[in-house]
Amino acid sequence: MRMPIPWLLCLLVLAIGSFVAFSLTQGQERPPQTAPASDPIESAEPAPGLGDDGSRLAAMMAKLSPLQRQMLLSAERGADWLRRSNRSDGRFIYGYLPDLRIPLPGDHFLRQVESASALACVSRYLGEERYAAVARQAILTLMLDTALDGPEPQVRHTTLPGLAVNRIGAAGLLVLAIHELPAPGADLVEQAEQLCGYLHQQQLPDGSFDLTGGMKEVQVEPDAVFTYPGQAMAGLLYSYRARPAPWKVDSMTKALGYYRSWWRTHKNLAMVPWLSTAFAEAYFLSKEPALAEAVFELNDWLCDLQYAQLDPNHPLWIGGFMDWVDGRPTPTPPNIISACYASSLAESCRVAHRVVDSPRSQRYREALERCLQYVNTLQYTEANTQHFADWYRVMLLGGFHASQQDGNLRIDYTAQAVRAMVQYLELVSSEG
Repeated sequence: MRMPIPWLLCLLVLAIGSFVAFSLTQGQERPPQTAPASDPIESAEPAPGLGDDGSRLAAMMAKLSPLQRQMLLSAERGADWLRRSNRSDGRFIYGYLPDLRIPLPGDHFLRQVESASALACVSRYLGEERYAAVARQAILTLMLDTALDGPEPQVRHTTLPGLAVNRIGAAGLLVLAIHELPAPGADLVEQAEQLCGYLHQQQLPDGSFDLTGGMKEVQVEPDAVFTYPGQAMAGLLYSYRARPAPWKVDSMTKALGYYRSWWRTHKNLAMVPWLSTAFAEAYFLSKEPALAEAVFELNDWLCDLQYAQLDPNHPLWIGGFMDWVDGRPTPTPPNIISACYASSLAESCRVAHRVVDSPRSQRYREALERCLQYVNTLQYTEANTQHFADWYRVMLLGGFHASQQDGNLRIDYTAQAVRAMVQYLELVSSEG
């Protein structure tokens, strides 16, 4: 039986309408994939700025020069990356391999502490409780890996194996992080004093620290002297602000004298940032001219190693630092460790400004700003992450990677950069 013509027309219209709808649907852009919610940094959006509408950030930026504004935004983005990378258990995700989209293998206690300390530092400067809350929780979590020494109730140290973490460096960094918090609380301050008690216990008569931490079976790495004593001294000096004690003065007088002499005969870059921090803090506490001269000695030498002039063959190196190998400068590609040297220069600027040494103040300030501009090129931003998927970009934004040749993220890279930028901004504020 033949189908009536009206029915045929209806079917034809329906078929044409379905085809058109299907074609339009295929031509539309597919919505971006959503990231798995299992990783906190993937599922969290970057914060828009200080305050719900960014008004506080805008007010701070209005008082700054264009370069200073850039540093403020970079520091805030870096701090927010650290905040988002903090897990529910209080620890930070160690890092990422962006090209493979997987977490960076490994972990390190001292880098966890550095990250908590950087967030505490930036929270104090920006007045942001969200950063302080994460820093406080991270420090409380890390303190779970410490314990009182049985025979010595006022001595606390890490309980991790000596091969995993150096107890001298860990004690110094934990004390520093606690005293960076805007309001650490009496309990944490007391635990910081117990860590200081451990450092005092491990100091030898000549002023040096026993880097084995009293564990003679521990094999100390050859370059341990480059960083851990400086971290110990910085921690002790920061603790003096909250809990002055004569023994801390005596301890630091001996330690600073010993390690200044040691550095002079074993010059190396790694010691400079922490020694500068310790000598500068000691100077501001005592006003001893010899301590200011020690800061200048370290940073005059450091400035000579900076790539201060544009090299057409290596235009991206400007502001970074060459290496020091076998007693002479070696022109190697700079990396994120330059952020640590920026911290040293910030300390030297503070001291030079206080003693009214204008030539040095200007030299250090220019070197510091060049260095921070170099460090800023190592931050993942919207502009340099367009080749990543939208949902994955959130993992990277604000983090600092290792170098121009290495895009891997690690928490201490961002922590060091953020800390240096905050030190610079605090310097600008103090100079009025």
